[in-house]
Amino acid sequence: MRRRRGGIAWWLVFLLGVLYFVLPLYATLSFSLKAKPPFAAYTNALSDPKLFQSLGYSMIVGIATIFVSLALIVPTAYWVQLKVPRARSAVEFVTLLPFVIPGVVLVFGLIRIYSRPPSRHPRD
Repeated sequence: MRRRRGGIAWWLVFLLGVLYFVLPLYATLSFSLKAKPPFAAYTNALSDPKLFQSLGYSMIVGIATIFVSLALIVPTAYWVQLKVPRARSAVEFVTLLPFVIPGVVLVFGLIRIYSRPPSRHPRD
């Protein structure tokens, strides 16, 4: 019986995690489809040439970041494992910072954006 209870708890946590990620995506999709005429939000976004410039730039920066991270992290982890095992926890902490900091910066950026009233778009 104990094993079954752990399984139910795991599935409950998993379901809550899925809802946490899927529900905002569904709400965004639902809101975007309510525009008049239908699909106006998507046609406006896809017709803007700056969208594809931004996507291209983001992809280039993302790929470059992956290669630079791998070039730094893999040799460092190898060196620490073989030569300086005592520094392992400090190196792991520094290695995880690039994955943590963007989320923190994003949160502060979103707080700043959504803490003021919306401004009108210059084309409206």
